[in-house]
Amino acid sequence: MEQDPKNQLDFNFAADDLLEFPRDLGEEGWFQFNNEKKAAFQRVEKKFGIVLNKKVRLRLRGWDEEFTGRLVLDALTLPSPCAETVALRLGNQTFENTDIESLQVIED
Repeated sequence: MEQDPKNQLDFNFAADDLLEFPRDLGEEGWFQFNNEKKAAFQRVEKKFGIVLNKKVRLRLRGWDEEFTGRLVLDALTLPSPCAETVALRLGNQTFENTDIESLQVIED
């Protein structure tokens, strides 16, 4: 059974290089989303004096041991601009930024 060529989707093959794929216009929205997300995380890091989504070694007030792992936000939502603390997680341990006694980034 042959298909009618009029029913096929139009593709933009105006790329300079034959190996370059046509650019998806929806891709711009994805790049903008990622840039905004990165900027939001940087604002949180600066405000609370922490480093997110990186491997760290830290000591918590009142604990004798050091914890090592990837430091992340405990919630999927970013803290409000007026928040004075932020809930964090390192492995199974949850705590607030004010509980951190010392923090050192470990290079991967």
